[in-house]
Amino acid sequence: MTVKLGEHSVTVTEGRGKNKSVILDVSLKDLEVWAARSGKDAAQLWRRSYGRAVSGLKKQFTKIVTSAGGVYGVPKFRNFEQFTKELRTVTNRTTPMGGTLADKRRIVAYKQNGWQIIGWPDTLANTAVAFQDGEGGRSAEDWLNNPRERAWLHRRGLRDIPRVYTHNPRRILPEPFGTHVRNNLDNWAKSIYFKQLASLMAKNAKGAAK
Repeated sequence: MTVKLGEHSVTVTEGRGKNKSVILDVSLKDLEVWAARSGKDAAQLWRRSYGRAVSGLKKQFTKIVTSAGGVYGVPKFRNFEQFTKELRTVTNRTTPMGGTLADKRRIVAYKQNGWQIIGWPDTLANTAVAFQDGEGGRSAEDWLNNPRERAWLHRRGLRDIPRVYTHNPRRILPEPFGTHVRNNLDNWAKSIYFKQLASLMAKNAKGAAK
């Protein structure tokens, strides 16, 4: 069974290819009327639909950090500086941009005081802030200007070693991902809600026809 939501109606089909057939094509208004007449708990169904819409946010957030942005309202992250690329090569670093922040296992989603929390755990708060603000901290510039470290880098083949840390902000939370969520969450929940109603209506019709 496939459920497709249009602007004003929902269509339910069965089968594939030549065997595909429409078993229900109903307006959103008629769906709500049917739900009320048949005693369906619309409020409970809506809460469930909203919960399912929210649960999809963790997958979206994970996609953002593992893809280095470029999806779900978050601009593509600026690539590593040339020096950073060379440093990663000579130190055999292959971790994705964001390091531990891009580890799917470190992304959390849970409810707290009625709110849905999605992002990184509190233990990674400082790391997350530094990454999003593009901050290396004083220790980064101290390292870049340390004669012993610079000599070590030169011996590894790096010629152009900067003395100033380049700040490349790569923001996700609370913005711009927050705007993406606010602009779409209600519509996602609405889509799930009406698709569930249509599925129930189609199953009810099939059961009555037997």
